[in-house]
Amino acid sequence: MQRYVQSLMAFVAVGKTGAFVRAAEELGVSPSVISHHVARLEDHLGETLIHRTTRKLTLSENGKRLFESAQAGLLQVERALDQAQSEAEDVAGALRIALPAFVPDPQLETRIMAFATRYEHVALTLDYSDEIVDLVSHGYDLAIRLGDLPSSSLVRQQIGSVTHMLVATPDFLIRHQAATQPQDLAHLPIVAMGSAYDRITLHKAHHSETVQLESSRIKVQSIHGALTATCAGLGFGNLPHALVQEHLTAGRLVPILPEWSLPPLVMQAVWSGTSHRRDLSRRFVDWLKLGQP
Repeated sequence: MQRYVQSLMAFVAVGKTGAFVRAAEELGVSPSVISHHVARLEDHLGETLIHRTTRKLTLSENGKRLFESAQAGLLQVERALDQAQSEAEDVAGALRIALPAFVPDPQLETRIMAFATRYEHVALTLDYSDEIVDLVSHGYDLAIRLGDLPSSSLVRQQIGSVTHMLVATPDFLIRHQAATQPQDLAHLPIVAMGSAYDRITLHKAHHSETVQLESSRIKVQSIHGALTATCAGLGFGNLPHALVQEHLTAGRLVPILPEWSLPPLVMQAVWSGTSHRRDLSRRFVDWLKLGQP
């Protein structure tokens, strides 16, 4: 049982050294702590594990059996930790990674930098772009991508999700009739960014509505360009919450139809299963997925 691990460690130290004082020195604690843990084990088991006299101590028969089993188990744990540490120290190589121009999860880059700090023999090249590139032909080992992806031979793993929201400047909403329901968006100018933004689906409780957006004064190929155009009042924007939060707080942008929400976008890591760096890619993705540290 997990809560008795420290007590077992103390008991094994006593069995190895033959004295509470020497066991305490080995573990860097006081003899009273060792005595407390041994007594705790004996109370839990309802058995005497150590016979104590003024001259010496000896293990009972049950104490001997527990000592042998516990010592073997702790030794196995120690070896597993040593092996894990050795594997971590042996991790080496290089990864070239394609990321969106704006990474919408504020913690993702923190985790990437933590990975680089943890594995000092791994070199990372991070390329930020809104262009969707072919990983193999462009020499990438891995990419972080948002939204639904077409079927392919690439290995993919979800590492998070991203929330977008509809926003506009207060002046834009004064110049255009404010939207009170999703279908009102159909004729409002939108800052367009690719065909994926031609149609949106909004959710409210158990109800959903899909809107075909028809009006666009400006089209951009960059999420930063979309933010700039939205802040200039050229249309309403469909933008990541993390990107517009500062502008919302300052009042430069306001939400549209705040009682309605857009479905979250899946954030995925994708890589080639045939790459000679696939094991390193997998280790990197597992790190991101687990949110270490």
